Amino acid sequence: MVEQYTRITRLLYDYSIPFFSQRYNGHMSFEMGLPGILGWVATVLNNPNNVAFEASPITTRLEIDVGHDMCEMLGYNEKGEDGKPKYWGHIACDGTVANLESIWLARNLKYYPLSLRDTMKPGQPLEFIASTFEVPLPKAGAGSKLLAELTLWELLNLPPQTILDIPGRLETDYGITPTYLDSVLNDYIVQTKGKQAVEAEWQMPQSPRYFISSTKHYSWPKGAALAGLGSKYMEDVPIDIHARIDIKILRERLEDCLTHEKPVFAVVAIIGSTEEGCVDPLDEILALRDEFAERGLCFLVHADAAWGGYFASMVRNDSTKKGTIREPPREYVPTATLRPSTVAQFHALARTDSITIDPHKAGYIPYPAGGLCYRDGRMRYLVTWSAPYIKQSDDGESIGIYGVEGSKPGAPAVAAYLHHQIVGLHKDGHGALLGEVTWSCGRISAHWAAMSVDTDPFIVVPLNPLQSEPDAAAVKVEKERIRKEILGMSNEALIKNQWAMEEMRALGSDLNINAFACNFRINGVANTDVEEANYLNNAIFKRLSITTPNKKPGEIPMFLSATTFKVADYGECVRHFKERLELETESNQDLFCLRNVVMSPFQTAGNFVSQIADIFQKVLEEEMQHVIARNTITPQEHSFVLQGYDPSTGSGQAYLVYRPYFYNANSRFQIILSADVTNENVAHGGHRDSSGVLFVSTTKDTNVSDICKDGASFEGVITASNANGGLIPLRRVQISNIRVLKQRALDSRWRDGAYPPAFVPFYLYGRDGRFFVEHALVRAPNAQMTAEVELELPAPLPAADLARGLLLGVTRSEAAMQPADDASTRWFATGTSYPVTVARDPHAAVAHGPGLVSALGAAGELVAKGTLRVLGAPFVDYDRLNTQEFTGRPTHRVVSYTSRAAHPETKAEWQDVINTYMHK
Repeated sequence: MVEQYTRITRLLYDYSIPFFSQRYNGHMSFEMGLPGILGWVATVLNNPNNVAFEASPITTRLEIDVGHDMCEMLGYNEKGEDGKPKYWGHIACDGTVANLESIWLARNLKYYPLSLRDTMKPGQPLEFIASTFEVPLPKAGAGSKLLAELTLWELLNLPPQTILDIPGRLETDYGITPTYLDSVLNDYIVQTKGKQAVEAEWQMPQSPRYFISSTKHYSWPKGAALAGLGSKYMEDVPIDIHARIDIKILRERLEDCLTHEKPVFAVVAIIGSTEEGCVDPLDEILALRDEFAERGLCFLVHADAAWGGYFASMVRNDSTKKGTIREPPREYVPTATLRPSTVAQFHALARTDSITIDPHKAGYIPYPAGGLCYRDGRMRYLVTWSAPYIKQSDDGESIGIYGVEGSKPGAPAVAAYLHHQIVGLHKDGHGALLGEVTWSCGRISAHWAAMSVDTDPFIVVPLNPLQSEPDAAAVKVEKERIRKEILGMSNEALIKNQWAMEEMRALGSDLNINAFACNFRINGVANTDVEEANYLNNAIFKRLSITTPNKKPGEIPMFLSATTFKVADYGECVRHFKERLELETESNQDLFCLRNVVMSPFQTAGNFVSQIADIFQKVLEEEMQHVIARNTITPQEHSFVLQGYDPSTGSGQAYLVYRPYFYNANSRFQIILSADVTNENVAHGGHRDSSGVLFVSTTKDTNVSDICKDGASFEGVITASNANGGLIPLRRVQISNIRVLKQRALDSRWRDGAYPPAFVPFYLYGRDGRFFVEHALVRAPNAQMTAEVELELPAPLPAADLARGLLLGVTRSEAAMQPADDASTRWFATGTSYPVTVARDPHAAVAHGPGLVSALGAAGELVAKGTLRVLGAPFVDYDRLNTQEFTGRPTHRVVSYTSRAAHPETKAEWQDVINTYMHK
């Protein structure tokens, strides 16, 4: 045991991410608070289970206290006539489970009136109250109405308070005990019957839905699926250019729901988005809730404050009036306040119905510690599921009967409790800590905002625009002033500069996450290719994170994280961001961005922020050299697949099909040439059977543009593959009388937005009764597939169209074979036959997409339909074509430029490291 323990600790110490380090600016992780660590350690050896009170009498009570602490910090402070809190909260393992519980609650609440109504039908247990039990209607001036007479729409739009009051009213007015009510409802509630059965019995024309920002956390559609809503009913609302929910569009969606009687479960406001740190305008969402309730559309408002919840401590006063513990001397770090608009949203939290909050994020509590708070604690009774062995006793409440979790550790509750007690959830306690962190974030964001100028070969742009944008001249002045009055200045000097204080508050995100992206210039001209900007940002991310085991964390100069702004989610926001980066926007490509999460209050001490910025700029400049190299056209060797050439004669006409790279500017073309091949009688090898694949390569470095000219020529070497995959030189030849059939740019902006779903597109060409095809590359990644084929058609193809190249569609799904590999391209083999459609290619020889093969779906361009059979030895390549990294660095292996996923080779290397440490 000692040996294994020694090995595992050495492995952890060598490779664990140093969240405690000031170099770490990656995810929502940092050094844990000492009170939380002590609370966790003090509890974990006792291993209490907060599922039942008798298994955790102390930690259960502490968890209830922690729930009250979080509620009060968030603004829930209403108490009943007995002086007890009306609010209630509890610890969950994380925000994902807390969000799921809130969805479960919203579903049960929405269908509760339907279930109660079912119990009042003739012959049912509560028929005796049907003629007298009334409920108030939310619509202004509507008064009250018998619940038994409410329409389906009215039942689905009772206010939450009205629904939660029902059990108490039934006990007070009719003497119906909660125990009896629960037993009666059990056969009718949605948890028993299922959502689909309830909706079918009530003949509901529309299922209820959620509305949430399109940049939502992934837990929301997952929760909708788990709760039986279906992820499509978690409806995205587009965001504005500041990555906040677009209130105008939300209003339009709610108006549509009211007009067409579509019920709404809830609207979710994000208080600190995971990727950008943005805060939705909660106060406006609550105003919409109140407005639409009066018009007859009722829904809950939930705040997903998993990241932002503890920032509420920055706006709360200390109600305990405890003395402040004197800190040991350290370098002065001021506190910064939040933007006024952000502060308004934290005050608005008090009017929400429920809130997700994660103590293990901005609460600095050890994992796992999420949380969920209810403004009305009675909501928890809607997510109760008890079993005999965990029924609460008279001595205390068992938290485990509420929510999603069963067994749950008591240690996170004690960790949070001790932190709350010692630090305090107010502006002079935890809020002061986050104030210093906010100050650090402002100082770092100033570097991202002013790092680049128009004369630099690099471009750095933060997501949050400068105040003077889009005025270019004013931006230049603002950046210069940032450099002069903020960068490099001491904290003491900054707090005396009113402009600097206001500027720092305006820079960066709402809540301490700086999202930004880089681009580059070549000879003073900004790159416009989104894919190449993504490559640069991905390369920087790989340098400044642990992605392979060839480097240990101690060797990483600073840590950043990354994210992808998907066009489908970010819409106008990412389009605007691309424009500011000087990238094209027509292709609707996703954007890979960098982000730093600021959780340390110490980074501005000792001018460490400037050192971090200098480190980043050095890495940026180094990586930029690689991306500039792959985007600079230079003379080099070029290779072609040789078709229609007969080695036995040594001369004749042939087709040259270029072997491209998607991700290198020198070879980012799809080219088909017709040429004369003349044997120079300089043999390098023996006779080669014409059934094999032949290649021809230039003997001198040249540019594609010099080859792709009608009448051009070059000297080449014909090669063939050997058994090991290498190339055997056969003979030197002269390529002359070149004619360009197809020259298609493969730049990312010219590719189609999706793979063809109903056919695989090819270019078809030939002469003298011989036909050849080359797979049309309309999207990346892909596979180059070329071969000689036999065609069975009802009539000969027009000679002129064949000479310039036709389009051919094989009746298979191109989308289904992606990403291309050996298995998915095996269908393109010698002797296989497929139905095909042939169409004219309306494009000139030199052209670019998107839409290069759209004529295959146009009736006016149709030439023929028939059958294709693959002859000879087809050439298939999906490795070389899709090469993404040309530097050979293992740290820069990528699955996709918009993905942080580990390459399969990298995953294997990590397993090797574990095996080496644990089994050597």
